[in-house]
Amino acid sequence: MTDTAVSLIIPIYNAAEYLQQCLDSVTAQTLFSRMQVLLIDDGSTDASPEICDVYAQKYANIYVTHRRNAGVSAARNAGIELAVGKYVAFADADDYLLPEMIEGLYTAAEQTKAQLIFCDYLAEHPDDVQTVRFPFPENEAFGRDDVVQYMLASEQFNALWHKLFVRDILMREQVRMTQGRKIGEDREFILQYLLHCDTLCYVPQTGYYYRYVISGAVRRPQHDYAKVLTTQYSTDRAQFAALGVTQEVFVEKCALCFCMRIAATIDIICRAFSAGSLLHALRVYYADRALQDILRVLLPAAGPQLNRYTFGLLWCMRRRM
Repeated sequence: MTDTAVSLIIPIYNAAEYLQQCLDSVTAQTLFSRMQVLLIDDGSTDASPEICDVYAQKYANIYVTHRRNAGVSAARNAGIELAVGKYVAFADADDYLLPEMIEGLYTAAEQTKAQLIFCDYLAEHPDDVQTVRFPFPENEAFGRDDVVQYMLASEQFNALWHKLFVRDILMREQVRMTQGRKIGEDREFILQYLLHCDTLCYVPQTGYYYRYVISGAVRRPQHDYAKVLTTQYSTDRAQFAALGVTQEVFVEKCALCFCMRIAATIDIICRAFSAGSLLHALRVYYADRALQDILRVLLPAAGPQLNRYTFGLLWCMRRRM
């Protein structure tokens, strides 16, 4: 393709229920004629492959790749390799884009020359839909330090799908998703990208609708919840250190967010395991020494901001039982 402004990468795995709405929102983009749309079918076993083929046959700038299942990170990496646009964007197959999202981000990128451009989004939760906005300068380039500090204390910036990335940076610096990660892979990708990104631009328009869908990972019992969290913590620490964040600031800023994540995992375990195996799963989680060591560091900093129940739950957990 020539004059391709944005390559949009959509990994797809058994998303037939929502896929047509997602793709219709893509073809409705006001910048659609200057987009390359890459549908990466990750071994779907439902009607998703056929839906992808229909759209690829109808639109010359929609391309579909059918692959053996290897996970969302591998699918996104495959899309990056195929991208030809000046900028790269991502979407999830069970979400949808508002009509002016891509054009709004692209226009801001061209005007400000920023290297990471992002907008507001709608986040669907089981009980309501919330608009997520950001406390940054609007429609102008600014340095990365404010975003780095924000990411320490909040998870609202972790997603890839409301952002534009410069393709040349992704290729030159080999910024890719870590395959096999079960949690935090988007956040890791963004932090890796920020190492090579000097300026960002915030576009205060609502551009994306994130749909809350309970995944198989939540429904299906796992036995490495603690390991996933401790790996996330060590990865975060290393990446923020590379971005100039000291250990003291890291602990102070991330304590509440990470403690809440540890507590939330208990709820996930309670939903994933049957009554017969739940007690054992909780004992294994509570007894993980690496996770307890993290709590010993973080809980004193987070304690005053936690409610009494959560604090008590985590205080008991940090003791070696």
